[in-house]
Amino acid sequence: MKKFRIILDIVMTCLLIVLMGYYITENSIHEILGTITFVLFIIHNILNIKWYKSIFKGKHNFQRIFHIVINLLLFIVMIGVMVSGIMISSDVFDFLNIKTTMFGRNLHMISTSWGFVLTSIHVGLHITGIMNKLNVRMKNSTFEYVYYFILLLFIGFGIYAFISLRLWEEMFLLVDFKFFDYEQSATWFYFKYIVILLAISLVIYIFLNLIKKIKNRNNVKEV
Repeated sequence: MKKFRIILDIVMTCLLIVLMGYYITENSIHEILGTITFVLFIIHNILNIKWYKSIFKGKHNFQRIFHIVINLLLFIVMIGVMVSGIMISSDVFDFLNIKTTMFGRNLHMISTSWGFVLTSIHVGLHITGIMNKLNVRMKNSTFEYVYYFILLLFIGFGIYAFISLRLWEEMFLLVDFKFFDYEQSATWFYFKYIVILLAISLVIYIFLNLIKKIKNRNNVKEV
């Protein structure tokens, strides 16, 4: 079951990145992939129903509260993505005869942009095990500084890609429509989104790790 969840998460993340390139795929394909992604998202949440039941149980430190807030926001945003997707659908849900409105378009744009960022943060919450193993292997090794340089490179390029794609304009509805650079290749476009996702994930990992270290130091001082 654990392997199935991991595969499910990877597939959803890949589909989300593909969906960000609306101009690359045909509208019908975009809507079909979007519907599949939402179905997988529902399955993901059903499989993690125990997590929702445990939200108010146990102690709530900063990391747990942060985790809960991000997951709940992601759930709300994904609902917004699907609802707005149905509202502006011209293929898959065309039979519903829902008139496309600017509200639906704006809701879809703001939901998808925040959905991508929150997904990136969500990934950052779950890479602790992988990153810790990498850190242990690389520490005091021949490639230690190369490893840290690559991480910084990812974060740096992620910031560049975020600025290049002007994602904040969609997140805060500073534009009426999502603009694409039709001259750039699909490979370059998707590469930017992949690096943004990795960069945000790394920043979240570093941030939470720093909070944990500060907390541990304070506990040592109190003892």
